[in-house]
Amino acid sequence: MFLKNIKEQIYALAGLHQACLVVSNLAWRGDYENKDFDALINCIIDTKSTTIEDIFISQNYIEKGLRHLKKQIIDDIFTRSSETRRYISSLEALVNKVDKSEEMISDIGKSIDKLDSSFNTFSYDEKTKIISDIYQTTLSKIEPRIVVSGKNEYLTKHDISSRIRTALFAGVRCIYLYQQYGGNKIKFFLFKKNYTDMLKKIIKTKLN
Repeated sequence: MFLKNIKEQIYALAGLHQACLVVSNLAWRGDYENKDFDALINCIIDTKSTTIEDIFISQNYIEKGLRHLKKQIIDDIFTRSSETRRYISSLEALVNKVDKSEEMISDIGKSIDKLDSSFNTFSYDEKTKIISDIYQTTLSKIEPRIVVSGKNEYLTKHDISSRIRTALFAGVRCIYLYQQYGGNKIKFFLFKKNYTDMLKKIIKTKLN
């Protein structure tokens, strides 16, 4: 019972870590690959898929998240990112506040539902702009806002800020997915070896 859905929880954690990694890369270097956003965007807009693989498209689309998760929970402590930990903590606090507002949850759901099939024909910049607008009219209204560290030259660019908000939005969704599949901090602490074994099994020899 306690170990049910560990694979699904690992996928959700990988999505969360990919979101945080994308935020950092954008904020400090203005660096991104469009493919990084496929899984992040899909996990936001896909509210009908019944498997975690479909929500993130496939394992290949969250490979960077799996790599980053491995660094955070398995690899040498000096490879770990304090910035990722801070973003995750901030996203968890945001989720806790969203949970207390049925109106906010309803507004987010309605905004996502309004996206029609034409959304998938848009460019990445158009998609992230739309999702960023939803984030700004909903999640960003909750105080305190998530503080993103980085270089001002990137943080002030509209396309970069839209992508950052999209990644943060995906981070929120991933936390909900993690909880939906039974994940929580106590369970992770008690069964960390089971989680790390599952992570190694998922990535196999890819990351060695």
